Amino acid sequence: AARGGGAAAAPPQAGNRADVPAPGSYPHSRQSKPRQESEEEEVEKRNKKPRTRTEPRTKNRKKSGSSIVTVEDDEAEGTQEKAAAPKHKEIEIQFAQEAAQEAAVATAETLEEFKPSEAVLGFLAGKYLYPLAHKSSKFPRARWFCRLCEYHCDNLAKCREHYLDTRHSRLSRTKEVETTLYHLPRPNKHHLDCLNSLLATVEKEQGLSTSDLNIRQAVAQSVHSLLQEHIQGCTVRLYGSSLSGFGLKFAN
Repeated sequence: AARGGGAAAAPPQAGNRADVPAPGSYPHSRQSKPRQESEEEEVEKRNKKPRTRTEPRTKNRKKSGSSIVTVEDDEAEGTQEKAAAPKHKEIEIQFAQEAAQEAAVATAETLEEFKPSEAVLGFLAGKYLYPLAHKSSKFPRARWFCRLCEYHCDNLAKCREHYLDTRHSRLSRTKEVETTLYHLPRPNKHHLDCLNSLLATVEKEQGLSTSDLNIRQAVAQSVHSLLQEHIQGCTVRLYGSSLSGFGLKFAN
């Protein structure tokens, strides 16, 4: 009961609005973030391997005439060269082993002839050495023939001595240059224009001018006058580039 005519306050009910926070009051209620990624995107994201710092970056992007952009790795050429060196060393070791086996078979004097492997045959073919299909009447013991030097070899050991010879190495380098020059493409208009421009620049900077030809003519006339006093009937005249003007200032 209330005293002095006052009224008693009613107890709050369970479902009263006073329990609900007012809009904009602090702290705000956390709302669950909507899921924007599908399960397939999550799996792809987890399986994607991040690039580490130690992995080499690909450089030298080159754009061709079409819309395709090709990417070359800087270490590709170096890796190929490093891989070729051990392979060449391995084939040389195999060649030495088979040469020793052939020598052992020859020492045993068996009727069987030693047959080298395909790898050794390819190695010797790169040195222009090929097995003889028929024995030579002039060199009955020869089994190999160098098509570059036209030289007969009896066994693998002689083949090694031959392709390491100075003459064979020189002819091999000459053959490689000739093969490269033979397979070069024919020059087009752009090449010819560049060559013409280069020759015109050389002629302009180093070519013989009219004054240079006059000086040479004066020198020849002076020598002619000097020799006429001592040798009757002799003549001194210009020839070659000093006469035609088709030469350079400092050419012999």
